[in-house]
Amino acid sequence: MEPANASTGDLRKDLATKDSLAAVLTKSGRWDEAETLLREVLKAREALGQTNADESMLMTMNNLGAVLNSQGRFSEAEILHRQVLEADEKSLGSEHTDTITSMNNLADVLTRQGKLDEAEPMQQRVVASSKQVRGPEHPETLSAMGNLGDILLRQKKYEEAETVSRTALDLRRKVLREGHPEVASSLNNLAAVLSKRGKFDEAEALHREQYALAQTNLEKITSMSGLARFLSSRGRYDEAESLLQDAVRMSTEELGPNHSTTRSAMSVLGDVLLRNGKYQGAEDVQRKILGAGVAVA
Repeated sequence: MEPANASTGDLRKDLATKDSLAAVLTKSGRWDEAETLLREVLKAREALGQTNADESMLMTMNNLGAVLNSQGRFSEAEILHRQVLEADEKSLGSEHTDTITSMNNLADVLTRQGKLDEAEPMQQRVVASSKQVRGPEHPETLSAMGNLGDILLRQKKYEEAETVSRTALDLRRKVLREGHPEVASSLNNLAAVLSKRGKFDEAEALHREQYALAQTNLEKITSMSGLARFLSSRGRYDEAESLLQDAVRMSTEELGPNHSTTRSAMSVLGDVLLRNGKYQGAEDVQRKILGAGVAVA
């Protein structure tokens, strides 16, 4: 029996190491490799008799959900995040940090699918619980506030969105370094809200600050797309087109042609070309999207 137990213990350690490796691959944008590795880990954990009541199983499921979310496979990610949240609430309670994180993950994937009526109250709970458990200036609390601001923006609750987004940006500037990705995210969120409220000069300044602070290619793609959308809304189509051409190229190289970020940038590019009277270019972009066999929301 002892050799068997030792063997099982070694296997559990190996699986934990693979989980850690998958996390590194995910951070590096190597999502296909991370997914393959995590699915292997899940099968191995199931073979060991682990269930959703096991903390290590939940960690693997959560990590796989994050990978699927990054790949734009939101419905698959939602299934996993729901299972993790249900298990966390049952075993840890609603105020545990793991449960709060699981709730935030599910709210995020719901938001990405446009399920805002379910996402908003869930994200409100995340913010309230995180403030109480972690503190109002904790990075995870500020991230949750940023997510809530985005949801409110999507729901066209602009005044509420501005209040939440300004608070998140001010606190992130206070506690995080300049150029931190979360600061950039807050800049983008607040700029988008201000545009909707007609505060265009401040919105443009924030978009350009985000663009200047971008460090990774993904950050550059996001900031370029945000600035281009703003410029297009102001009728500055040539500037917007130039930025979007670069964003589409970079996103295609970095994430692939079928990723939601690439598809979104292409869709906006097609719209800008159409508004700018470049009908053939707009048609070419839309046909390219259709040729990829994917739809753009």
